[in-house]
Amino acid sequence: MICFLCYNLLMTNLFDNFRHTDYSLYMSLYNLGQNNILVNESFFFFAKYGIVLFLFSFTYLIWMRKINAFLCSFIAMTLAGLIDLAIVLFWQRPRPFVSHDLVISSIGNLETGRISSFPSSHTYIVFAIATSVFLYGHKKLGATLFVLAILVAIGRIGSGLHYPSDTIAGAILGIVSGIIAYRFVHKNEKYWEYMDENTGNVKG
Repeated sequence: MICFLCYNLLMTNLFDNFRHTDYSLYMSLYNLGQNNILVNESFFFFAKYGIVLFLFSFTYLIWMRKINAFLCSFIAMTLAGLIDLAIVLFWQRPRPFVSHDLVISSIGNLETGRISSFPSSHTYIVFAIATSVFLYGHKKLGATLFVLAILVAIGRIGSGLHYPSDTIAGAILGIVSGIIAYRFVHKNEKYWEYMDENTGNVKG
């Protein structure tokens, strides 16, 4: 009984410390934007429009006929989305601008349709795409997308939309989904590979 109470107390303290650290990091980034208009505009841009840059990568993949990387990205986003849906059905974490009166997010007012803060959907989408593109051999584009994904995650925090733990969970979810999707597509890509008439190379 005493061991159980000690364990309960320990877990409560750990959880409280985690929430305090999460909130402190969140407020540090948010206040950084509030005190510097250039930083605030950068947060706003990547939080709202950063994901659009990833859609351009789809255009590139389709144009260059990189079907496997495109398909892998799509499957990774779908898988992450399904896991996100399962989480939201059991637990919905309020957005920071809903829970804290000190936080005002102009973007948040436009995203009232998404109530739950955990995990960050924008973050898992961009990390799923970045992981899929990188694993399929497009190292430079993939690395660039990873940098942009980090900026999107930071922007979502700085704009008052998510806690750091929301974006970290989103990043992990996106990366894991990307790895799973890559293994699935790589294992089955032989079924839709084709021969390039100009080079004679097998493509997919």
